[in-house]
Amino acid sequence: MARPGTNNAKNSPHAAIPKNVPKAQAYDALAALNRDFEQVLGDLDRLEALRLLPRRWQRKFLKTWRATVEETRAWANFEVVEVLHQIEEREWVRLARIRQRAEKQSEPADDVALPPKPRLRKSRRRT
Repeated sequence: MARPGTNNAKNSPHAAIPKNVPKAQAYDALAALNRDFEQVLGDLDRLEALRLLPRRWQRKFLKTWRATVEETRAWANFEVVEVLHQIEEREWVRLARIRQRAEKQSEPADDVALPPKPRLRKSRRRT
């Protein structure tokens, strides 16, 4: 087991980030997950509206269940978004390097002689 602070690839914060993730599918899956959480919350509302849980202690449990579902959704979103953030950051850096190389290649070379700037003649004023 590696000690904290050692440079082990398994302990790297980027070690667990998958490569070549189809981003559209990842964002779509996250949206579907949130829709499904919303469905569960809606189902809890329907159960409450049907008065299937009439006792006070049952309504308290219903409130707790809602909070648990919302907490779980927030946690899942946090974890997935954190990974997506790292993926997007890695992609941003990679694409910035590609752009910078392309810009550098399109710059005029230093060894190419550029035409001299025209010199302005000083006018002599006669007084």
